[in-house]
Amino acid sequence: MTFSTLANTLIKTLGLGLVSVSLLSGCGKEKYQAKPLEPSQISAKLALKDATSEEFKSYLIKQGFKESDLPFANWGLNELTLCALYYHSKLDVAKAQLALANANLESAGLKHNIALSGNLARSNQANGDISPWAYGLNVEIPIETSNKRNIRIEEAQHLVEVARIDVADVAWQLRSKIANDLLRYHENLAQVQALSKELNQKDVIVNLMQKRVQLGMLSNTELHAAKLQQQKVLFALNAEKAKTAEICATLASDVGLTVEQFSKLTLKPLDIDATLTQQAAYLSSQTAQKLQESALLNRLDIRRSLEKYAAAETNIKLEVAKQTPDISLTPGYAFEFGDKVWSLGFTTLLKLLNKNPTLINQAAKLREIQGAQFEELQAKVIGDLEQNLATYAANSQNLKQLKEYQESQLTFQRKIQRQFEAGLVDKLELTQNQLNTTFLEQQLVAAQFNHLKAALIIEEIMQRPIFDDFSLITKFSESASTAMVGTSP
Repeated sequence: MTFSTLANTLIKTLGLGLVSVSLLSGCGKEKYQAKPLEPSQISAKLALKDATSEEFKSYLIKQGFKESDLPFANWGLNELTLCALYYHSKLDVAKAQLALANANLESAGLKHNIALSGNLARSNQANGDISPWAYGLNVEIPIETSNKRNIRIEEAQHLVEVARIDVADVAWQLRSKIANDLLRYHENLAQVQALSKELNQKDVIVNLMQKRVQLGMLSNTELHAAKLQQQKVLFALNAEKAKTAEICATLASDVGLTVEQFSKLTLKPLDIDATLTQQAAYLSSQTAQKLQESALLNRLDIRRSLEKYAAAETNIKLEVAKQTPDISLTPGYAFEFGDKVWSLGFTTLLKLLNKNPTLINQAAKLREIQGAQFEELQAKVIGDLEQNLATYAANSQNLKQLKEYQESQLTFQRKIQRQFEAGLVDKLELTQNQLNTTFLEQQLVAAQFNHLKAALIIEEIMQRPIFDDFSLITKFSESASTAMVGTSP
């Protein structure tokens, strides 16, 4: 073989190899795409979120609502939660993390790439070589041992489930915040109504006392004290009215809308007596043991902890598998100064250092931590549930006593009314007695909302809706999947 022929052959061989590598790498090559953040565009996007948009309407239809029922005339917890699931940016973060976990699962199943290498050399033929040229082509084929790839996939699957539960947990936390916001909103309305009623009665009393002072039947000291009480109620009423805007702004933020868009919605009124009756019927039908079992089986953080423990368990399996080193086969062909040489080699990592037992022990310690955290979480759930069930029972007893006091007061109020109509008592005494009834009504309303709050805490501990007025549709509470989670525009 002449030098010219050999050179041409070598160039063609290496050129073909380079072209092949280029083509193989070019098949799966993706181009970089820039995606800068523009604050002005983000702000505009937030302002466009509309609970009456066609996109949100299409989302609701997918959730099983009829087109004739949309848009909602009144918005309660269910409707507002669906809006949050579609629009709230916090959920977008959780979904992005789930997408990353799925990408990690895909990468965990990838096999090691085959490596291709070549070399070219020229000697001065001082040893009488047939040819001054040498060239070679080697292929490295990695072989993973001890089923490591499947173990990595198993671990990644557990972490995907953790991310999926995180999405459901964010959705539940949004619902929980909206439920608390709504309760604050309705309590605020009840306070405004009660204080307005009290202020009207105090206005009547002050007017009557002023007339008596003018007639010399009452001292200015008593009138001044009445005016101070009147002013105190007025300040309290103004403070409650000021809270309304703050509560609505918080509710709008938790729903994922601007205050301007949220102000267009009509919120459902709360029938507090019907709600209390409904929740009492449910909780009285459940034993503490059944509620505890439901909480331990249903809570998302418990399910997340179990998945993290399983991932830690799989990590130990991976470290144990790593005790068996991977190998690489390296077949090759070489033309060395006139000789044609075929070769087959292999490489592996010698375990000269006692590294794997240390890593296995570290993974085992992580598993112990996950196990201890799971046990701590279960104990906390049981303790919190028992404590709040006791609080709920105490509130129930207090509410029962207040209702008995109210019945007695109303009976007495009717008696005073009859005496007033008969001319036996004057209007001042009648109004003062009506004010006593109003005070008792305020205490009763406060006790009722405390009772609702206690039930809401129990619901949050169980992470399961326990009565309809504060519940979301069933499939949300029973699944950690993201089927209900929309994609905001």
